Amino acid sequence: MTNVTGEYTDCTPMLGDRAALDRFYEEHGYLFLRGVLDRGLVRTAAEQMLEGLVALGAADPQATLDDVTIDSFEGVDEVAMHGYVKYDEFWDHPATVKVFEEVLGEPVFVFRSTTIRYYPSAAGSEETPAHLTPLHQDGFYIGPNKDFRTFWMPLIATTGGAGGVALADGSHRRGPREHVLNESYRRFGHPVRGIPPTELGPDETLLYSAMEPGDLLVFHAYMCHKSMPNVSSPAVMRLSMDTRVQPAASHRGYNALTPWVESAKDPSKGIMSKITGTPTAVE
Repeated sequence: MTNVTGEYTDCTPMLGDRAALDRFYEEHGYLFLRGVLDRGLVRTAAEQMLEGLVALGAADPQATLDDVTIDSFEGVDEVAMHGYVKYDEFWDHPATVKVFEEVLGEPVFVFRSTTIRYYPSAAGSEETPAHLTPLHQDGFYIGPNKDFRTFWMPLIATTGGAGGVALADGSHRRGPREHVLNESYRRFGHPVRGIPPTELGPDETLLYSAMEPGDLLVFHAYMCHKSMPNVSSPAVMRLSMDTRVQPAASHRGYNALTPWVESAKDPSKGIMSKITGTPTAVE
């Protein structure tokens, strides 16, 4: 895996120790928790995603979660897919909220905006798929408050080949970074902004670990992170979803209150406008 030099630290043993959780999060900018989410609920969300891929004609009707594949991410109607995955039911389930509140240590508000991913293998391709996200910080796009945390979870097991998320350990401590247009990555026909990899310091090593359904990755608004490409062979899908969670008492901005499908319906907007709700001259 390009540039990845280590694995996430398993923070599960720190659960129940508020000081230890907060200390690790403040130093490293993330928490990696194994098996904390209800696997039955995760399985339901995965099956809903499979149902959508089949219903939209992207996957074979006989496909299972073990062997499903599609031709391309771009070939699937992303807005329509959101109608199949009942992610709000998952996020708002008491068992899930209990985990969120244990992580933050206080009552929480779960964003109304969710991202779903269904990436096929690009094994053998010489180019990085344009739909992936370059190195970036969620806090560049989302605000105005930056006390939210990103909660990312796989719906089926991920491996080094299947991709996922790479985090730059401790990179949140330097605060916001400059994001520049990168023509190699495009969403909705627009190039997206990212952080040049050369901007990472020598101590901000990229971390990645394989994950299982029920595992949870939580990270800071200013954590530098990027998508890892799916180059699995034999081919498997990367199925995942993520949202943001903040203290219940904090200000709630556009992204916190607006479902993704509502902001995505305007075809004139690129990803920056869709996330912020504010028109921009340049994405």
